Amino acid sequence: MPIADVSLPTDEPKKIRKRRKRDRAKDAFSWEKESGPKLVRKGRRKSKPPIFTIISSIITGGLLAWLYVKDTGSKSPQSDQTVEAPVVTPLPPKPQAQTDRKELDTEPLEIPAEFIKKAEELAGKFLSAQSVDEFNGFVRNPDITIPRIMKLHPDGKIDMGGLDAFNTTDQFMRSGEFISVSVRTQNFEERIMVFAETADGIRIDWESWVGWCEIGWKEFMDTKPTTGTLFRVKLNKTNYYNFNFSDESKWRSYILLSHDETHQIYGYVEQGSPAAVGIGSAIQPGDNYFTLSLRFPEKAESDNQIIIERVINNGWIELTPPPP
Repeated sequence: MPIADVSLPTDEPKKIRKRRKRDRAKDAFSWEKESGPKLVRKGRRKSKPPIFTIISSIITGGLLAWLYVKDTGSKSPQSDQTVEAPVVTPLPPKPQAQTDRKELDTEPLEIPAEFIKKAEELAGKFLSAQSVDEFNGFVRNPDITIPRIMKLHPDGKIDMGGLDAFNTTDQFMRSGEFISVSVRTQNFEERIMVFAETADGIRIDWESWVGWCEIGWKEFMDTKPTTGTLFRVKLNKTNYYNFNFSDESKWRSYILLSHDETHQIYGYVEQGSPAAVGIGSAIQPGDNYFTLSLRFPEKAESDNQIIIERVINNGWIELTPPPP
């Protein structure tokens, strides 16, 4: 670094010195000169010497560098943890909760070959029946079921569609005394058929097969009964509030579909009621199968908005069917 000339005066004859233009670059970087304010000829404006700016910049830069190093050092362990994440040993899978199933107590089942043979034979006869009388040896609780079938088919004639394939998913499911299996009709409908083990042998649960309800959907909507009526429905969440059910803080809304999806109504449960709890704890994405007690409110303002009074069963199988 260049150092300014600071030699002492001598006794030599004085010489006439010419004013030299000072090298301000040397002044700017000469730390041996005394500090203090200097006059800089730039008009009449005074300013602080560049040395202050330089010293301040150096100190500031050093301070920032020190802070950066300190901050980096304090964060390095954290970044190490981020890069080298701890290895977590997965827990063994838990058994699937019952509420994960549409039928709460349904589970896969290994069925004896003899049962499969009898069930397939019974399914074929059931789906090939041409008259209600033939159902006597096929259906569960015939004393109750046959009058219900006759109400739907007063002439006694019936067409069940025929059996095309039995056990299409190669799996049986059990729910208490009931065993269900998937079948395909000759109309190419994939359906679930439920068998009940009775004292007379295995029988088909006709009510769950047809989605039986106490009265027809059209009659229900036309007459608007205010007492509870049994319905088998496909249930899904919705967000529709209107007329008697406009208060979202009081009601929870659902879409209810008939078994063949030709009829649709809106069902409402009071928030916090036993029906709301029963549905909310069992509902899953997609269609949910429920047997419900439905009624219209007093002074109903709509023919397609009803109260879900009670959850009879989660599913379409009724353990103890009411009298006809």
